[in-house]
Amino acid sequence: MNVENFLRLPITKDFTVIAGRNGLHKPVENVEILDFEFSPDIQTVRETIFTPNSVVLSSLLFAKQKPEYLWNAVKNLIELGASALAYKPVIYEDLPKEVIVYADEQSFPILRFGGDEFFEKIILETMAYAKTQDYSFFLNTIMRRIMEEEVTDEQIKSILQQINKPFEKYIFVANIQTQDHANSQWMQSLFQLEPLLKSGMICTYKKSLFIVMTHPSQQFQFKKTLNEWLTLFALSTDSMTFGYSRCHITQTEFPIAVHEAFYARIMAEIKTAPICHYENLASDSLLIELHRKDAKFAMDYVNSYLGPLFEEKVDPDLMKTAITYVVKQGNIKEVAVAHFCHPNTIRYRMSKIRQLVAPLENDYVFYERIAVAVKLYLLHSKTIVE
Repeated sequence: MNVENFLRLPITKDFTVIAGRNGLHKPVENVEILDFEFSPDIQTVRETIFTPNSVVLSSLLFAKQKPEYLWNAVKNLIELGASALAYKPVIYEDLPKEVIVYADEQSFPILRFGGDEFFEKIILETMAYAKTQDYSFFLNTIMRRIMEEEVTDEQIKSILQQINKPFEKYIFVANIQTQDHANSQWMQSLFQLEPLLKSGMICTYKKSLFIVMTHPSQQFQFKKTLNEWLTLFALSTDSMTFGYSRCHITQTEFPIAVHEAFYARIMAEIKTAPICHYENLASDSLLIELHRKDAKFAMDYVNSYLGPLFEEKVDPDLMKTAITYVVKQGNIKEVAVAHFCHPNTIRYRMSKIRQLVAPLENDYVFYERIAVAVKLYLLHSKTIVE
């Protein structure tokens, strides 16, 4: 959490930044109250009076009719490592110009309350937010571990205990990514679903988002429920791509469900479809497992078969055409439409591709081998970009 996040809390939304805007990135680990600690009447200011990385709240009562005290107070807060000062405008509506200038020079944020916010409530809301952020970070770390490591049954059991949710017997997972990469708020909007996930969870992995639900019944209509929730919150899915896992047993198959949802979404992107269910992938699931278990072996095959298309002297349109040819399942007319050219142009390119990679193979063997190579290539490319 930083000062900028602090200003987005419901209770601080009306606060105004009056100085030190360049310091809004400073971390916030605590919120404390300043009363008379910087009054000259207090002989000694302990170095530990405020913990570093704190937002300090004050009514500035210690400087009543003594505005000259304010500059020294700000200086001391900076020296003690405070992240910001937030003051209630009961004694001072505006601060002296020299204080503002000094805070700007030091990139030390000074914030003015927007109304009659209570110190205690600000502290409670900030700590609650920090706790939520810590838990979100923990869930994201757990998900990264599940995705990138082979976890044992004992580790799965330990992970579920650490997550500490009342998970039901069966688990269902969706992985979501947006095609609108300029929109950085899409994940935050989906986190509105979090209060509904009493026996589930929501977390991120790289540039995608996981929604996990558990249920006592295998017949639970996961996709239908998720769509109803998205509609309830008026969340548009027009630019989103969804991958859905099969139903699994929570206590032993949690990682399997997570991987299935992730790669179903990857396959949806490859096929330029908005939704993909892992259970409908058929033999593509074998390619996914090959890529997961031994990516080097898979890419060795890709390079050995498609290598001639990667050479600098070769027209890059050939590789692009090969990809579209596989995605469109060999439909020449659809490939031509996708490339804005005549079907004969596509036929010519495909004949050139065959000459380069497999001049002696018949049609069926050629399609089988190029489909495998292209799909493995796209799986590798998509997961690397992630």
